[in-house]
Amino acid sequence: MNALRSRGRHPEAAVTAGLIAALAVQNAVPPFATDMYSPAFPQVTADLATSATAVGLTLTAFFIGMGLGQVAGGTISDQQGRRVPVIVGGVLCSLGALVCVFAPNIGVLVAGRLLQGFGGGVAAVVGRAVLVDLAHGDRLASMMSILMAVSALAPMIAPVAGGAVLSMATWRMVFWCLVGFGLFMTAMAVVFVPESLPPERRSKGGWRRFLAGCRELLGHRRYVGYMLTSSFSSFAMFAYISSSSFVLQEIKGLSPIAFSIFFACTAGSQMLLSLLNARLVHYTGPRRLIALGLTISATGAAIVAVSVLLLGVALIPLCAGFVLVMAAQACVFGNSSALALGEVRHVAGTASALLGVAQALANASAAPLASSGGGRSAVPMVVVMGIGVVGAWCAYLLVGRVSNTRHLPG
Repeated sequence: MNALRSRGRHPEAAVTAGLIAALAVQNAVPPFATDMYSPAFPQVTADLATSATAVGLTLTAFFIGMGLGQVAGGTISDQQGRRVPVIVGGVLCSLGALVCVFAPNIGVLVAGRLLQGFGGGVAAVVGRAVLVDLAHGDRLASMMSILMAVSALAPMIAPVAGGAVLSMATWRMVFWCLVGFGLFMTAMAVVFVPESLPPERRSKGGWRRFLAGCRELLGHRRYVGYMLTSSFSSFAMFAYISSSSFVLQEIKGLSPIAFSIFFACTAGSQMLLSLLNARLVHYTGPRRLIALGLTISATGAAIVAVSVLLLGVALIPLCAGFVLVMAAQACVFGNSSALALGEVRHVAGTASALLGVAQALANASAAPLASSGGGRSAVPMVVVMGIGVVGAWCAYLLVGRVSNTRHLPG
C-alpha cells in the first residue's frame, strides 16, 4: 500500500524499463497476430479451400475480438484494478491461437481469431491505462512514442519469422508460435506490470458507469477528434497490411520470404521514425508531429495510387508508397493517443477502451475491403487507403478548430 501511495505522489518514477518492455510485448500482439500470419494468406486460402475475402475475414474477426476485449478490459480495470486483467488477457490470447492451430475449416479459424483478438484486446487496453496512470503531460507522449518504437520491432520480426516458418512447415506452425508468444506475454505481465490503480481511485457502477463514461467521451470534441485521426490513419495503414500479401506475391510474383523481408523493412522505417518522434515531441509538441505524419501518409498513398492506376502496378513506386504509409504512423498513433487520453485522465480505462475499439473497427472493416481484390486487382486497396488518409486529415482539422494546444496538459 505504501508503494501505491508513493506511485500516486511520483507516478513517473514507476515507469521502468521492465514495464515498457512488458507493455511493448502486449502492443506487439496485433502485429505478430497479423504480420506473422499474412505471408500465409495464399496457403490458407488453398489449404482450407476458401476465398481471399474469407481469409480477410480472419483479420476482421481478430480486430472485432480486440474491440470487444478492450471494452471489457477497460471497464473491468477501472473497477477492479489493472494487473489481473492484463494476465487474464494473455491467457485468453494463447487459447485463441491454440484453437487456430487445430482449425479444420475457415469458420473455426475465424472463431479462434476472435478469441485470440479478445484476449489481446484486454491486455493492450489495460497496458495503455497503466501508462496513463503513471506518466503525464508531454512525458506521456514521449513514453507512447518510445513504446511504439519498441513495439515496432514486432512487425519487423513477425513477417520474416512467418516467412521462415512457412519455408519449413505449414501455416498451422505459425499459430503454434503465436501460442508461445501469448504465454510469453502473460509471463512478462506477471513479472513487470504493477498495480497502478489503487482502490481509492477505482470507479464503481459497472457497465452503467462505462456507458455514462462513453457518453461523456463522445461529447468531448478534442478526444473524439484525435480518436478519429488515429482510427482513419489506421484504416489507411491496414489497406497495406491486409492486401499487400496478395498484391506483392500473386500480382508481382514475390516469394513469401521476399515479401516478408520487405514487410520487415517497412516496419523498420516506422520504428526509426518513432524514435525520432520521441525526441522531437518535447520541442515541437505532438500536434505538429501528427500533421507531419499525415502529410507523409498522404504522399505515400498518392504514390501507391499512381503506381496502381497509371503505371500498371509498377513495383518500385508501389513499394516506396508502402514504406511512406507505414512510416508515417509513427508520428500519428502515439501522439494522437496521448493527446486524446491526456484530455480525459479521470476515465483512462474507458477512454483507452473506446480508443482501442475505434481503431479495431477501422482495422476490421479495412481488411476485407482492401483484400477483396485478392490476387486480381489492387484497386480496392488504393480506394481504402485514400479514404483513410482523407478521413484522418478531416478529423485532425476538426480538432484544430476546437483547440490549438501545442503541448499536452501536465
